[in-house]
Amino acid sequence: MRNALAIVVTACLVLLLPALISAGDAGRETNFSLGACARPLGMGGAFTSLAHDASALYYNPAGLSFLEYQSISFSHTILFEKSIYDVAAWAYPIDENHGLGLGFMRIGTGDITRRVDYADRGKFDYSYSQLMLGYGRSVGERFAVGITLKIVNQSLDVHSDFGFGLDAGASWRIYNNLSLGVMARDILQPELQMDSTTEKSPASAIGGLSLADLHPSKHVAVSMGIDIEKFEDRSPKVHSGMELCLYSNYSFRVGYDRDNLAFGAGLKHGRLSIDYAYKMVDYVEDIHHFSLSFLLGKSMTERIRLRELALLPPEPTEEEKLFQALMEKANTFLYRYQLDSSAFYYRQALEYEPRNQNIIGSLAAIEEARRVQSAQEQALREARRELDQTKNIFLTQAEQLFSRKSYSAALDLLGLIFDIDASNSRAIELRRQIRQATADEIVRKLAEGRTAAEDGRLVEAFEAFRRVLEIDPNNREALESREQVTAAMGLSEKIRLGIELFDRGRYSRARAQFEAVLTVDPKEKTALDYLRRIREAQMQPTTSTLVDLQRDEAVWDHYLEGLRHMRNKEYQMAIDAWEQVLQAYPNNSNALDNIEQARLRLNSQETGE
Repeated sequence: MRNALAIVVTACLVLLLPALISAGDAGRETNFSLGACARPLGMGGAFTSLAHDASALYYNPAGLSFLEYQSISFSHTILFEKSIYDVAAWAYPIDENHGLGLGFMRIGTGDITRRVDYADRGKFDYSYSQLMLGYGRSVGERFAVGITLKIVNQSLDVHSDFGFGLDAGASWRIYNNLSLGVMARDILQPELQMDSTTEKSPASAIGGLSLADLHPSKHVAVSMGIDIEKFEDRSPKVHSGMELCLYSNYSFRVGYDRDNLAFGAGLKHGRLSIDYAYKMVDYVEDIHHFSLSFLLGKSMTERIRLRELALLPPEPTEEEKLFQALMEKANTFLYRYQLDSSAFYYRQALEYEPRNQNIIGSLAAIEEARRVQSAQEQALREARRELDQTKNIFLTQAEQLFSRKSYSAALDLLGLIFDIDASNSRAIELRRQIRQATADEIVRKLAEGRTAAEDGRLVEAFEAFRRVLEIDPNNREALESREQVTAAMGLSEKIRLGIELFDRGRYSRARAQFEAVLTVDPKEKTALDYLRRIREAQMQPTTSTLVDLQRDEAVWDHYLEGLRHMRNKEYQMAIDAWEQVLQAYPNNSNALDNIEQARLRLNSQETGE
């Protein structure tokens, strides 16, 4: 309701204002000041800020930049004394920012009687016409400018002349439906000479304001405008009018054109528009205007949409869609490194594009990746097999040492196994058995040592406590008891202990006993004799066991060091460690076998096999 009231108030101002400020005066106007086309004329010619069709060529060429359709318009007007006023115009939107127009206007009268000395001397014609070429361009989203170049002709009987004129206009869409237009007509004034008389078309300036396409209800649209026109040597004249459009097809118009009322109506069907205007004129016959307009081609909106669609890639065919689906699957599987599935879909895609170099390259890369993967898997299997062999060797040797009660050495080997496989059940069980056996033997040997010491069997007591310390080097009772027994032993007991150690092959410990005897008695013959025997025994090529190596702490450390290097695939370093073992025990089968295995693996590593 508020919108409708605002429209009514605005319409009253538009229609009454010209009557309040207009005044008659003298002066000249152009021959085409009547206007162009029936729709603007039905609104009193107030079209400077409303012209967005072919009529913009005359009213404001800036409006050519706002064209939505290509259009052609024809207008015919019958004036008094059988004068004819015709207008034809064509407008074409180049793009959303540029528009072009071409038009022709002619006013003429025929069958004028020629009189010479009051006598009839036949008939002649008069016409005034102009050919117009217009161009409009948007500057930003709301502002536009335009120009119209005119070729003007005046013909009277046998006299005729041409001149050139130029119009310029601007249009500004101030806010939504509100627009402002200005027009300078004939800024380059056509100059025509008829016989001895020369005249110029008067220049004029027009400014207009309009509200367009107001919608008080769903099927009703209202447009209205007001122009003020100023010709040189004349007072300003006002054009005002409004249009009511129903259901986008039926139009009713009313206007005030300078000093005269105008009415009009229009019918639109599809792309065809028929318009009529009636203008009341004082002292002469009223004027009837008829116009016929056509919209041609696609709308600017549709052309923009088609242009945007043309920039998009074409809709793929069914084969292209299938090819894309296969490629997406192949690429997805390749990203997941599922090479077999990826190769399967690549081969299917290759059937659609047999020369696709990307697919061919991808398949080649997959085959190479397969080869590398196979080699890596083979290397991994080989490494696992080697680790399994190493674990089995360590376990076998640990079990042998356990069976011979070399618990410390057995635990050393189990430690190497747990470095490889912390959850090895066989090693865990063996470790449990060793711990139980060591705990039982410590208890037993401590008891035996205490009993032997009490009975005076010092050598036996010493051996019992030594065995405890061999199992648990930090056992306090064994340490203290061994010191007490050692202090109580004489040379004979130490010699006897050395001889027992020599007989059991414990050469390092036997040497320590005999050397202790010699510190007391450097000439003791038994100690000297057994030290000589120890040297000879170590130089003989006898076969030694792991137990023998374990009894020699320095040699045992070298042996374990070799096993660690072997586990880490440091084969040359493992060989170096075991060769140090062979320097002390030249025929040790374990060290010899290990060196042979390390050399084989080192050779394979160097040759890449």
